Amino acid sequence: MDIRALKREHRSIIDKAAVLGGLCRLIRTREDALEARALITEIDLELVAHLTTEDAELYPLLMNARDKGLRILGAEAFDCIGGMLGIWVQYRNHWTVRAMLADPGRFSVATRRLMRALSVRVEMEEDSLYPAAEAAARRGGQVETAA
Repeated sequence: MDIRALKREHRSIIDKAAVLGGLCRLIRTREDALEARALITEIDLELVAHLTTEDAELYPLLMNARDKGLRILGAEAFDCIGGMLGIWVQYRNHWTVRAMLADPGRFSVATRRLMRALSVRVEMEEDSLYPAAEAAARRGGQVETAA
């Protein structure tokens, strides 16, 4: 697991999510909805792989660490924010162009809520989980951390 790559992916995903968050308030025409849908597809290409890596590598590393504090941190974080992949897939599948045009207000609310949840996950990972994973890896050599 390459923490540097995960951090770069965070920046890219959050940048695209911010654009989608602004765009979701402007859905008026089919072209608007097509633009939003294209952005959802762009985010999806990065986000699914990113979340899959974290869920398969980051959280298990922490939840299976020798250190009890790391195990608790990993388990609590996963309980709090570990279901993001399923939430994203549900959002992605539901918000078709037709669905956006049928209820642009609900699309806007759903998008803003999802982007907020994604931001919380990124913040928690960057501030707590990645440093903890790096500490665990120093003991087990499973994470690339060099600049």
